[in-house]
Amino acid sequence: MKIMRVLPSMDYGGIERGVYDFSKKAILLGHEVIIVSGYGRFIPPLLEKGVKWYDLSMDRKTPYVFLNSFYKLSKIIKKERPDIIHYQSRFPCWIGYFLMKKFPDIPYVTSIHSFSPFPLYSQSETKGDIVIVVSEVLKKYVIEKFKLPENKIRVVYNGIDIDEFYLEREIGNKAEWKIGMIGRFSVLKGHLYFIEAIGKLVKEGMKNIKGLIYGTGSFRFKRKFENLIKKKNMIDYIEIIEGKNTKEILKEIDILVVPSIKPEGFGRVIVEGMVSGIPVIATNIGATPEIIEDNITGFLVEPKNSYGISEKIKKIINDIELYKKISKNGQKDAIGKFSLEKMVEKTLNVYKELI
Repeated sequence: MKIMRVLPSMDYGGIERGVYDFSKKAILLGHEVIIVSGYGRFIPPLLEKGVKWYDLSMDRKTPYVFLNSFYKLSKIIKKERPDIIHYQSRFPCWIGYFLMKKFPDIPYVTSIHSFSPFPLYSQSETKGDIVIVVSEVLKKYVIEKFKLPENKIRVVYNGIDIDEFYLEREIGNKAEWKIGMIGRFSVLKGHLYFIEAIGKLVKEGMKNIKGLIYGTGSFRFKRKFENLIKKKNMIDYIEIIEGKNTKEILKEIDILVVPSIKPEGFGRVIVEGMVSGIPVIATNIGATPEIIEDNITGFLVEPKNSYGISEKIKKIINDIELYKKISKNGQKDAIGKFSLEKMVEKTLNVYKELI
């Protein structure tokens, strides 16, 4: 099968990572993969694996970029004649919506990865012959918000490279427990509640914990978090760390907290934590309940609930057998449901269905 994937760029981001993972597996299965995007860190390794790449950045959403991309992509499609085209991200999806009228014989797919704050602009992601969504809750949202027929939607969970994140851990009492949070610096990720939760535990006398905030993003929000840490006299107990990738981070921490206050279409970092054998505490919104079964494969708390987070951390630390049970159950469940192989298989099945 000759597959074309079209997206703004191939640098950091969940969509980019998903395209990278899919492409490297699809090539091994004997398919031809063509990526049309701007440059990014994923391009060199994909070229080494045999993926063909056309440099066409669609990061800047301007009329000129739209028209230029429309013209250049049209030439690429004429040259390559792919069996199927998969558009991702709203701007390329709009380009695809108008462009595919010139290629009625080539089926195309679009993807929806998140709950959109701009429904009108996001209509482009619903225009594919089939629309892939990354969770059941997102499917329900798309049906209700965009009035898309259910028979046009397919749920394909994001897949994780199990070999990359799988860890065998020695679990026992520790001199210091490292509690980690991973995410871009944003109020919506719930950093404030993580900081408050660690503060509550220290105030109760748990001096053997260390809160580690990993991420990048807004300098303004980072400064806000730093000021809150100082105000609560938590400098010795909470540290902000930039520049590490998730794989490195998960080797360092003992418990992962994902305290988002905004629903997310999936929860990649949750699955990565589970696969690495770490108990995960996450908020009960968005797709998270599809990933975590409360008290079985991880823990769910309500949004903006720093007390709930602190109680779950305390519960895990004070019960090593519970830590072991949750780690084992979470790892087994995540491997069974969210493997890269399963994601690739289901995506290819969507393509075959259209072709």
